[in-house]
Amino acid sequence: MLVELLPSAPLGDWVDAFWHRPAAPAGSHRVLPDGCADLLINVSRGTLFVVGTMTEPLVVGGAHPELLGIRFKPGRAGALLGLPISEATDLQVPHVDAKLRLEGESLPEWIASLERELTRRALVSEPDRRIDAAIARITRGGVSIDQLARELNVTRQHLRRAFLAQVGVTPKTFARVMRFRRLLRAANGNRKPSWAAIAADLGYSDQSHLIAEFTEFAGTTPVPFFLSA
Repeated sequence: MLVELLPSAPLGDWVDAFWHRPAAPAGSHRVLPDGCADLLINVSRGTLFVVGTMTEPLVVGGAHPELLGIRFKPGRAGALLGLPISEATDLQVPHVDAKLRLEGESLPEWIASLERELTRRALVSEPDRRIDAAIARITRGGVSIDQLARELNVTRQHLRRAFLAQVGVTPKTFARVMRFRRLLRAANGNRKPSWAAIAADLGYSDQSHLIAEFTEFAGTTPVPFFLSA
């Protein structure tokens, strides 16, 4: 079972959550795009790899080792990991970082050791506040990329370059992923969701557009997805 833990206050602007998944001999699960990048640590081997910002679903099957993960907030992974996050988009990339290691014998001790090093890095890192504002604005929805660029007093091209460098995807792709996440929240727990109404509320051109984008990001159409959830 996946367990998620919130970071301590100093990392609240950088890390969305720490998560832990015990080793399992078999099984499969579907990981959906969420606009974030993760650092994964194989607990038994101590090896690290980065899962970049995703634009398609990842189906993980078979046996898997015990994993400890750090899910960074959108736009924050590259600065703390010291890598161009755009090079990891839709990939799982091995990462060598001698200072990010697990110390102690328990999950709280492991997280504490990671928090110490990440906090040290966060204190000497200067986030791009305009990109932070753009991420927050897109996450809420209801804004076009042209409008956003005007609000931030930057060109659309500058915004695109900055998003690719810091988030790993373009503003347009990030906006589509965030709308998909709002769609998941809107339909979750609704026994008979009105897809046409949800499509209108979230700015899809019609129900067919909603289904096409849902399939792109989830790997299946909405009805079987929610029936199997």
